[in-house]
Amino acid sequence: MRLSDLMKATSNFSKNNIIGSGGTGTMYKAVLVDGTSLMVKRLQDTQHSEKEFASEMATLGNVKNRNLVPLLGFCMAKRERLLVYKYMPNGTLHDKLHFVGDDGTSMEWPMRLKIGIGAAKGFAWLHHSCNPRIIHRNVSSKCILLDANFEPKISDFGLARLMNPIDTHLSTFVNGEFGDLGYVAPEYARTLVATPKGDVYSFGVVLLELVTGERSTYVSKAPESFKGNLVKWITELSSNSKLQDAIDKSLANKGI
Repeated sequence: MRLSDLMKATSNFSKNNIIGSGGTGTMYKAVLVDGTSLMVKRLQDTQHSEKEFASEMATLGNVKNRNLVPLLGFCMAKRERLLVYKYMPNGTLHDKLHFVGDDGTSMEWPMRLKIGIGAAKGFAWLHHSCNPRIIHRNVSSKCILLDANFEPKISDFGLARLMNPIDTHLSTFVNGEFGDLGYVAPEYARTLVATPKGDVYSFGVVLLELVTGERSTYVSKAPESFKGNLVKWITELSSNSKLQDAIDKSLANKGI
């Protein structure tokens, strides 16, 4: 696709069109002239040549699974590197989970369970069935998008390697740009090497979000004196045999 078309579709990358942003770049909603909605990822500077970038895009374009956001195309123009994805109308899991809807209701447990199972299948496929296998490296509730039926779709897969060409898919060095606070596995700080186990740890934090309704870095139900993240809070509750206190109160007596 042409840069001019994507700029027009995103209103020149307007802040009003931002779906989310992170270490790899910013995702925008784009609306084409014919009314078709897409998502456009505007990458931060990559270290690839145009030829290398096109090759990586060809690889990612063939990575297809029902629980991944489909990559539809890409654009290279001067220093711009843009990825075009299928539009996910229900946004990110993070926003749906942590921002109460207009009707004042929160996400019900069957929906949370469905999303957790679907996302788990997506990450398992990336780690075990995809060729080449892919370590996501930036797993969070923000990278799980929801389609019109609230089916979970993982975004940003393969971008860690794209942003750092010395990486390999099976064991990648962490350069400090990937991994949201609250999600990063403790061993990263010691080894600076990413593995599938790191993705599993990060996804575990997402599952805690689904059950507790709390954010990864801030726990609203914790005492004011508590200074840790969600994992630390859960650990303390477990040590004191109070894990039941962690369950989102909006889910009480609703099958969880």
